[in-house]
Amino acid sequence: MIENFIPLLIAIFGILILSVAIYFAVRYFAYKRSFPLPHRFDFLWILLTFLTIFLTSFTQGPLEGSLNQTFLTWTTFATLLLFFYVMIFILDQFLVEYFLCTVMKIYISPPLRKAMVLFGFVVAVVIAVQKIFSINPWAVYAPTSLLSLGIGIALKDTFQTFFAGVALSKVVHIGDWIQLGDKEGEVLEISWARTVLRSWEGDHLFIPNSELQKGMFLNYSYKSKRHRCKLEVGVSYSAPPKKVKSVLLNCLQNLEGIVAHPLPEVILKSYGDSAIIYNLTFWTDHYAIWRKITSDVATRVWYALKREGLEIPFPIRTVQLFKKKIDGESRNFDELLSKIDLFKMLSNEEKEVLVQKFHFQTFLEKEIVVEQGQMGSSFYLVLKGKLVVMRTLKDGNAITLGELGEGQFFGELSLLTGEAISATVKALEDSELLMLEKNDFKEILNRHPALSDNLAEVVTARQTALSGIQEKSEIVQQQTLNKSVLSKKIRNFFNLKN
Repeated sequence: MIENFIPLLIAIFGILILSVAIYFAVRYFAYKRSFPLPHRFDFLWILLTFLTIFLTSFTQGPLEGSLNQTFLTWTTFATLLLFFYVMIFILDQFLVEYFLCTVMKIYISPPLRKAMVLFGFVVAVVIAVQKIFSINPWAVYAPTSLLSLGIGIALKDTFQTFFAGVALSKVVHIGDWIQLGDKEGEVLEISWARTVLRSWEGDHLFIPNSELQKGMFLNYSYKSKRHRCKLEVGVSYSAPPKKVKSVLLNCLQNLEGIVAHPLPEVILKSYGDSAIIYNLTFWTDHYAIWRKITSDVATRVWYALKREGLEIPFPIRTVQLFKKKIDGESRNFDELLSKIDLFKMLSNEEKEVLVQKFHFQTFLEKEIVVEQGQMGSSFYLVLKGKLVVMRTLKDGNAITLGELGEGQFFGELSLLTGEAISATVKALEDSELLMLEKNDFKEILNRHPALSDNLAEVVTARQTALSGIQEKSEIVQQQTLNKSVLSKKIRNFFNLKN
């Protein structure tokens, strides 16, 4: 009796071995190509294996004929349909999703993919009916052609919507940003009936494909995801247009999301009632971030205009953005000056006068304070934040010389001699600085010309120390400044009498 089951057990064991081998082969193929195969495949494959073993057990061997024939016929039909569906599923995942869409970069819309799967499954049903029930489906279909025509007419709108979805696949993809009338959003889904958008407010808009096909809509992501942004800025009539344009363009430096090409530009648009209107235009690499980027640029514009002493007028009232003088009584900045060798030789009275000459400035993260190679005449003291000092070598490589924090300073050589800036200083985070310009320091030197010798001695010592550090790191050669030469430069720069 047991001997009769041995061939059946061998057949079942063979089916299991083959099923496991095919399953792991498919999974391994997907893993090696970093292609995520849906977990639905696992369930379908286990179910197909179970049905195959079930049919094998009751169609051959000792158990043959123990079940109702009609039940076995329908079970065989269901198993064959499941087999065809699993094969179609694998083809759709690997041939369409992986090879055509991922490797070949060919976009196939979801409605078209569903139509291909449906067509394949219909063909599978026809084959299964012919094989299992020995029925010719086309013979059954012929007498009902008139009925089918009536159904087709009744479903005309449905078919029109479906084919509209297929046609839209050439111009609308998932992830695109489109606008239809006053409706705007990101495409989340394209089905055979409708396209789903997510608006800026997070709401979901359901638009029939036929409406998109018939009407005119704007696709911000078609062929290129780059988008041109425009910010309108009104600046006082007293501000020279060339200076305003330069300030506005500098606001775009080191700002993530803004592409280098096409180049940004500033256009003088018109002369308004209370201000000159400028258009600042720039390009982002994705439409979805244009609002944030524009907001960041507008924020930088406000701080940049404030630093430059420019104002943004309004028809009724004017927001004053003149350079803010530091109140020496409200803040103990004179103590900060006492800790700086450059100003230690000044009297308390001179320090109090000097404190009033400083200008308060704010630099946002990644903004450049001074740039290597530019001519300068300003001294900076860090009140808050962190900055990085970088130098570009002759071979074009940029190196980091160090970081500056609260209480540290830079630009003393530019303040005293007007020499070109030797390194770029950029804000690592939002930072507050005090700036002292040549004209503000000149008043003190005019009173005490002999201070130039003391200043030259302090700057020489500081520059020599910095040069020593640079030599150890094999960045630049040591540069030692001669005190007398530097003192002469200071006198010439400030037009002091000998």
